[in-house]
Amino acid sequence: MIHYTLLALFTWLAWKLVRALLPSRSQIDKLPGPPSTSWLTGHLPQIYDNQGWAFHRELAKYGPVFKLQHTLGRPMLCVYDPVAMHSIAVKDAHIFEEMQFFLDLTYDTFGPGLLSTIGDTHRKQRKLINPVFSSKNLQRLTPVFYEVVGRLTQGIGALVNEGTTEVDMADFFGRTALELVGQAAVGHSFDPLTEIKHNPYSDALKAYLPTLYTLSNYFQLYAFLRPLIPAPLRRPLADLIPSRRMKAVLNILDTMHESAVEIYKEKKREAEANGLQNADAGDRAKDLMTVLLQANAGASEEDALPEEELISQLSTFLFAATDTTSSALALTLHRLSQREDVQQKLRAEVQDAKRRHGGGAIPYDELVALPYLDAVCRETLRVHVVAPLRFREARADAVLPLSKPVRGTDGEPMHSIFVPKGTRIFVLIQASNVNPELWGADAHEWRPERWLEPLPDALAGAKIPGVYSNLMTFWGGGRACIGFKFSQLEMKVVLAELLAAFKFEEAGKPISWNIGEAIYPTIGVGSTRPEFPMKVTVLKSPSATN
Repeated sequence: MIHYTLLALFTWLAWKLVRALLPSRSQIDKLPGPPSTSWLTGHLPQIYDNQGWAFHRELAKYGPVFKLQHTLGRPMLCVYDPVAMHSIAVKDAHIFEEMQFFLDLTYDTFGPGLLSTIGDTHRKQRKLINPVFSSKNLQRLTPVFYEVVGRLTQGIGALVNEGTTEVDMADFFGRTALELVGQAAVGHSFDPLTEIKHNPYSDALKAYLPTLYTLSNYFQLYAFLRPLIPAPLRRPLADLIPSRRMKAVLNILDTMHESAVEIYKEKKREAEANGLQNADAGDRAKDLMTVLLQANAGASEEDALPEEELISQLSTFLFAATDTTSSALALTLHRLSQREDVQQKLRAEVQDAKRRHGGGAIPYDELVALPYLDAVCRETLRVHVVAPLRFREARADAVLPLSKPVRGTDGEPMHSIFVPKGTRIFVLIQASNVNPELWGADAHEWRPERWLEPLPDALAGAKIPGVYSNLMTFWGGGRACIGFKFSQLEMKVVLAELLAAFKFEEAGKPISWNIGEAIYPTIGVGSTRPEFPMKVTVLKSPSATN
């Protein structure tokens, strides 16, 4: 029997290899694109190069539809055409799904949460979770945001008053983002923020992506081997790999999972003590775990989520809401430190608003409506896509419509693109966000004032399918970032409170921004440790801002 099994496996592998070696006859082959230096790895090393900014900028010159090369010489479709993106993200999202590699990796990391599920399972999870991130619930959560950011302000102020000349804002933002999502979305506190304190879970979350990407050369091997290895054997076999980098990744995964299980058990005990089926929260804010536990308590056995899935949602949100928002905040301060005039103008706006409330917190409705604060946040998220690597995989043959024809290498115009099943697609959301044809000649310039002016007519006509401000930063359709409003509120509360209390300047260190699933700052090139030191000056007593 084992001989037949091995023969079948060999035949399957040989067929996959032959299919890969056969010359492609796809319409995609006729699209323009840069040459690849490797048939084996294609353009993947350049795409995933954490310092590959020049390569990514260069891609835009090939237009909104072009090709790159995937592994084994296979073509990869690249798009930022708005009509094509609408088809991929909204109209035909069931065809253009997340890549199987991404689904497998997030499943092996976090379990069956929102990031690793598709179809009806994903829609069911999203429907349960949506109330946590509604505008009404975020308004209820605003006092929690201010309490956490008040502790952040005190922690930074204490360091500066003690004589610290440089403050690592990447560390503070990472800790704050985890504490905010912990308190507001999970109902758990991770960090006092008023003192330097290392939380194992926080450290694991921050280290996960930089450590994982030290293994990026082996991603394709992982994608190839994973389906061949039975699920119960994957972790034992991974433990046998004699690699320090692999051991580091596994240790991080263990820390994240153990912490998530501990938090889940704590929340379950609290919910059971308070009565699981008491779903009416009145005017109280709802956290994620309470919503899920209460929904499970009232669900039939068929509809109830298994415990593994509940824990996975917790892990998924703690990860997804930490790295992205903390990097967005660091990028905003980076820009504000380079533009003192913008920093002063923004500070004046938030200080005026605070004075109208006796120096205290700006109410939710007024905070989200502050025009210049909103413009600064939008412009940062336009110019800097925190999660720029967005891929899809065609699950069936499809025809991708275009907003205008593209000319192939044979000189013939293409009004649409036939996309064969299995085609990998790279959606260049950064290029869409800074497309001069839509945003004007200064599209690449960070200029918050553009949001206080009428937006270009071309932008309105393009009908970008993004869920937020004609941008693809938070994606669109059924897999759009479910917590984008949460992220916006977090950015605004943090910036309003910190700019009212401190002045931020560059510290003179060589800051390098690294490409990854979420971009992150380091000192110099080659480091995997997120760091962003800034010179911070106290403007007034931090306690006066709370």
